[in-house]
Amino acid sequence: MSIVQRRFVPALLTIAVALLSCGKEPSSVAPRAAVQDTTPQEGGTLIRRLDSDIRTLNPILAESKYDRYVSFYLFTPMLYLDVDLRPVPGLADKWEISADGKEYTFHLNPAATFSDRTPVRASDVLFTLRKIADPQTEAAQISGGFEQLDLKRTRVVDDHTIVVAFREALAPQLIRFNDLLVVPEHVYGKGDLRNDYNSTAVGSGPYRLVSRENGKQIVVERRDDFWRKKPYIDRVVFKVIVDDTTAWNALKRGDIDETMMGSDVWLREHTNPILLKKIDFRRFYTLNYNFIAWNGRSPIFSDKRVRRAMAMCMDLQSIIANLFHGTARAVSGPFTPDQWAYNPEVPVVPFDPPGARQLLESAGWHDTNGDGVLDRDGKPLRFDLMIYSGTTSGIPFAQLLQSELKKIGVQLDIAVVDWASLSHRVLSGQYQASFMGWDLDADPDPFSLFHSSQFPPHGQNLVYYASPEADRLVEEGRRELDFNKRVDIYHRLHAVLGEDQPYAWTTQVSVKWGVSKRLHNVQESRGFGLFTWYPGEFGWWIPRDERVHDVK
Repeated sequence: MSIVQRRFVPALLTIAVALLSCGKEPSSVAPRAAVQDTTPQEGGTLIRRLDSDIRTLNPILAESKYDRYVSFYLFTPMLYLDVDLRPVPGLADKWEISADGKEYTFHLNPAATFSDRTPVRASDVLFTLRKIADPQTEAAQISGGFEQLDLKRTRVVDDHTIVVAFREALAPQLIRFNDLLVVPEHVYGKGDLRNDYNSTAVGSGPYRLVSRENGKQIVVERRDDFWRKKPYIDRVVFKVIVDDTTAWNALKRGDIDETMMGSDVWLREHTNPILLKKIDFRRFYTLNYNFIAWNGRSPIFSDKRVRRAMAMCMDLQSIIANLFHGTARAVSGPFTPDQWAYNPEVPVVPFDPPGARQLLESAGWHDTNGDGVLDRDGKPLRFDLMIYSGTTSGIPFAQLLQSELKKIGVQLDIAVVDWASLSHRVLSGQYQASFMGWDLDADPDPFSLFHSSQFPPHGQNLVYYASPEADRLVEEGRRELDFNKRVDIYHRLHAVLGEDQPYAWTTQVSVKWGVSKRLHNVQESRGFGLFTWYPGEFGWWIPRDERVHDVK
């Protein structure tokens, strides 16, 4: 499961839903095509899988990567990110940045229209920005990227030009405009923004919404009047299939066209000659990592010694070998090993249960009544760990941790919950610990995750972590425009977070994907994988003789 930091993106549960070389800027990588073919054909129906139902179709309120998957079809961002996660034109044809880095002038494509055929105006951009900045909106996934927005100086120049002003210049600011999915004021300015637009959508994207059946599917179709280059595929159906086994069987039958798969399935099937005739198997790392979130407001996890002790009971090397069959790697902090912000000098917390027991005792936890469970002030060291019901690796991971913790006198209770319940409880702070993942942004700025101003509902600091030193480094890192200095700042931040352990960082699991070979020109980006970059999904096409899902 993942929360998307990237707008999200990422997820709540990705950023996140989010990749990928230490001490230097990322280099360009050529995309890899599933099938070499230079004659794309228009038409056809694509059946995509959603691991979980979306929360909303309102892009301002998006909460997960699944929301983003659908919104990418319905809305055009102010700018896209290309295969190398570099900004390219989206809703804006071009832009200029002032010398002081505080003003961004965007020139909208004059042909841009919404799906109700009304023109996209600069006033719609301003309206969307105001809603993102409004605390009452609770745009948790997006607002952190625009917290320095200066609405007093932000101004519409004409129908197709807007100057977006900021109080301070921030290094990652331009990329944040990839999260700005503009909504039309004449539609979203009416009624209740938080409740009235979760199942409807009027956007400037290449597809329009046909229908949404909660918990079942979302259908979109290509706009005949789309103002940019049209994608090739006519119709896209997102089917909600929570269970990985069900989804894998559906792919093998040809009922869906793509799905992520677990490591067990990958190991067993990716060399199967029969399946290789119809399924393209992909494996790659993206901007993501898994972790256990410790609620810092809990009496148990407010002490970093306790948090570190928990991490010392995770045998990550054994988990990587046995649970992920060697297709994952341990992580030590908030950046992935391929990101330039990653500090290779920060060690992964070692597996050391006896040392963990000593650390807990130093924090005042002792087995005073001989029942085998540590206690302090008459209360046992017992907590709930929430696991998303749709995950294949989360439950066995939790069971392994549960077994190790029991040996040192800690009682862990596993609570398996659905996505809606987990996200609600995490965002509202009603939990003790939760196993999750982030899909990250293209820029490594971790402001929304770890700055003390970003507690929900205004940001994604789900663990209520507050550190003056971390705050200072986070702020310096996003304001520093010199790349080499920024690398140094984030390396120091990595060390601080590795010491404080607001999360127990676990693994970065390589993504394994199965894609029907009837889909042509399926490419991967460096970081985002198959989806939500440009052209990404919009470059896919289906030969006429392989359109098995077409509506008759």
